[in-house]
Amino acid sequence: MASVPDANVKSATRVLELLEFFAEHRRPMSTADVVNELGYPQSSSTVLLQTLMRLRYLDYDRKSRKYFPTVRVALLGSWITENLYSERSLSKIVNDLHARTSATVILGLQNDIYVQYINVCQTPQRRSQLKWYLKPGSLRPLARSSVGKAVLSSKPDAELIYLLRRINASETRPENRVSEADLLEEMDRIRETGYSLTTGTVNPQAGVVACLIPSHPQQPVMALGIGAENAELLRNKDRYLHLLREALEPFC
Repeated sequence: MASVPDANVKSATRVLELLEFFAEHRRPMSTADVVNELGYPQSSSTVLLQTLMRLRYLDYDRKSRKYFPTVRVALLGSWITENLYSERSLSKIVNDLHARTSATVILGLQNDIYVQYINVCQTPQRRSQLKWYLKPGSLRPLARSSVGKAVLSSKPDAELIYLLRRINASETRPENRVSEADLLEEMDRIRETGYSLTTGTVNPQAGVVACLIPSHPQQPVMALGIGAENAELLRNKDRYLHLLREALEPFC
């Protein structure tokens, strides 16, 4: 039997081999593809793929039953080649927006019935001052957070209702449940105006203004947001919104 350190090394090696496998072939892969090409046991391949999916390093298409790396994989090492950034680099956009606003800048995507913040840029000095200091990987309610609503605005109404029913079924606090009519009405407004705005919804101290990012068909839908204390956000909303739209122009 392999020792714990040996097992950990094997797991780490398989993660890297899997990512290199995707990089080489540049297409979605099924569990069978991984088993056949990399020679991993079926059970180990399933656990590895599902774990990376839960962490949002892989996306899963239920129809084709195939996995594909998300943008979170690309962001892991993007800081290393900062001098090679293009104007379409999401990491560069996040950092530039933070430099221009001193506000919290958030890149998020859907993770089941939540939105996950896969990249967050926030002034470190504010960590001790703010109870709502965010960490990359944080989960927020998909139907109540600004970034989550921006992501939802890309979906057809039938899918929205299906997701909302799952969200409401999992919500233990009745006051946090969202009605179908209210959600559909807000989605129409977001689609018309091109942005989502929340203040004090998830955290009573803070709010976020967010815009949907036009994305590649094989990547999950993402949204970019700027967050601040409620008063600061409302005071600077128009400026923040202008900066978001300007930053996302290369994607349009």
